[in-house]
Amino acid sequence: MVRKSLLLLFLGSLLVADTVLQKVESLMDEETYRSHSKLISLLFEDEASFMKSSSVDMVKVATTLEENGLLDLSLPSAREVELSFEYSGENPLFFMKLMMDTLRNMGLTFMLTKSARLDKEGFVWTVAFESKSVPDPVLLAKRLEKYSATVTDLQRLDAARWRYRIDMSRADIAAKPIYAGESIRIVRPIRPVWMEVSRIKRLIIRELPGSHWYADVVVYDKMLHILSMKQSDTRTRYLSLKLPADAAYVKIGDRFTLENLRSGVKLTAKGEK
Repeated sequence: MVRKSLLLLFLGSLLVADTVLQKVESLMDEETYRSHSKLISLLFEDEASFMKSSSVDMVKVATTLEENGLLDLSLPSAREVELSFEYSGENPLFFMKLMMDTLRNMGLTFMLTKSARLDKEGFVWTVAFESKSVPDPVLLAKRLEKYSATVTDLQRLDAARWRYRIDMSRADIAAKPIYAGESIRIVRPIRPVWMEVSRIKRLIIRELPGSHWYADVVVYDKMLHILSMKQSDTRTRYLSLKLPADAAYVKIGDRFTLENLRSGVKLTAKGEK
C-alpha cells in the first residue's frame, strides 16, 4: 500500500513537472527554448512552486523567464500585434473599460478593436496595433492587480499574438467617490474623469474661470449601462445633474478637447442617499 502511494505521488509530480515545462515552452520560440533547456530545467526545478491550485501560475512563469532574460517580446520589425482578452463574467462593458484603462496606462493609445465576441463561453475582446514589440505581460498583470483583477492564464499564440484570461470577480473601476456636501476641483485632466456617485442625489458641475467647457457628461449604473447623457455644442458654465436612484458613476469630459478644461471644473455633491 505504501509503495502504491509513493508511486502515485511520483507519477503525479512528473505530470506536474511536464505541465509546467510545457507552459514554459509555450511562452518561448522553439530555438530559444532548445538552446537554454538546461537553464530552464534549473529555473523550474521546483515545479510545485509554479502551481496555483491545480493550474500553472503563468504570471509567475513569465516573471521568472523575464528576470532571467528568456522572455523575448521584441519583433524583427514593426508589425500588427494582436492581444485577446477572455472574460467569463456578466459585465463585458466594465471589463472593456478596465482593460482599456490598463492598456492606456501602459502607453497603448492607438488600439483598434479587431473583434468583440459574446457567447455562452464568455466574452473575448481582441485589440490590434502596430508595434516593434509585444506589451510586457508581467507589467500588464501588475497593472491589473491595482484594479483587483487577475491574469489566470496566458498564451503565446505566435510572436505577435498573445491571449489572456482575466478574473474580474473582485475588480472595481478606478473612480473617485464623492460624498454629500463635498466639493472637488478637477484641473487639467488628461482623459475623462470618472466619479463614483452612488451615495448622492445630485451633482453640480461649475466651470472655473479660465476654462471654456463644452459639456460631455454620462451617467452610468453599476453595470455601466448608460442612464443619461448631457452633451453641448455651446459653452457650459453650470450643470446640475439629478441622479437616478441606480446611478453609480458619472464620466466628465469635454465635447471637443480636454484642453478646454485647463483651469478645471468644480464638482459639488448634494443630498445623501
